[in-house]
Amino acid sequence: MDRVGIMLDWTVLQRGIRGDKSYERLPYYAEICKELGMEPVFFHPRHVRPDGQRVLGHFWNGSRLIPRLVNVPKVIHNRVLSRNGRIRATIRRLSRTRTVFNGLVVRDKWRVHQMLWKNPAIRTYLPHTVLFTPERLRMFLDRYQTVYVKPAIGSVGIGVARIERHNNAYRFIAFRRNRTLSRKRLMAEAARWVGKRRFIIQQGVPLARYQGKTFDIRVSVQKNGNQEWTVSGLVAKVANRANKLSNLARGGRAVPLSRALEPLFTAEQQKEVVERIKRAAVEIARQYQRHFPSLADLGLDMGIDRQGHPYLIEINVRDQRYSFYKAGELAMFKKTYRHPMEYARSLLAGNGRGRQTRP
Repeated sequence: MDRVGIMLDWTVLQRGIRGDKSYERLPYYAEICKELGMEPVFFHPRHVRPDGQRVLGHFWNGSRLIPRLVNVPKVIHNRVLSRNGRIRATIRRLSRTRTVFNGLVVRDKWRVHQMLWKNPAIRTYLPHTVLFTPERLRMFLDRYQTVYVKPAIGSVGIGVARIERHNNAYRFIAFRRNRTLSRKRLMAEAARWVGKRRFIIQQGVPLARYQGKTFDIRVSVQKNGNQEWTVSGLVAKVANRANKLSNLARGGRAVPLSRALEPLFTAEQQKEVVERIKRAAVEIARQYQRHFPSLADLGLDMGIDRQGHPYLIEINVRDQRYSFYKAGELAMFKKTYRHPMEYARSLLAGNGRGRQTRP
């Protein structure tokens, strides 16, 4: 039986060893791989032996992970997200002798924006985005009603600030912060918030609303067994009223997309909106892959305006997928596990080989 490697974050793997649950559904991997005639080998880059040929793999026994020293599988699905140099070096070395999909990529939001902007066909999906400087922030405040200030590298909404213009005053909204300030005080607050870190400024898209609150859409776009990009699921994430963030880790909540769209569009319009989102997601994934050929599994945060036009908010290279579970979309949730394993099966069958770039 062919083996497929699944590299997991250290804390996730340790929970699996103890038999505790995490956002990664290890039984799904085991069940789907069995159906596809494969055996999953779970490990962290630390478990790879210095020669790069053997690894302390972990196998699901029905209730927890059991360790066993085995050969490194030929195909590996990377679910590790780390800035640690040694871990990244191990992943890079593995990529020279194995097929590692969703390998190392650039996560800097500004650089990603530049990569996507190169394709004129998808510019219509990209909100106005620039690197942070005080002068550019002033320009955005003059031009847009709502502006976001975001860390260039970050996730789950950490460090994101929303600025709303209300006549001559501004609301500065972030995690556990909600202050109304004059323009002068806002500029000082923004400078303190950013400090010496690398931030971007992004146009706030006038998002559609559900029950009076804005929502965005998590789109799982993955390669399938035919090695083609496909949308595995879509789910609406409704913003928290206090901090205006839709991230589930910041108080947002997930609901089925159909429920969010129903009050806004007719049944026929809903189908058109969903198709627009899917087309945009696939086009964006294809463009991103031109820079990082190993990509095969992405979670896109997208928004729609009141007319149903889609916008890209952010690309997540390690989609935790639990928004589908929280929304009760269990078929979509399971499909987000199935498609990467079908893609791995196709690579093992010799129908293609992923390549890894050096970010």
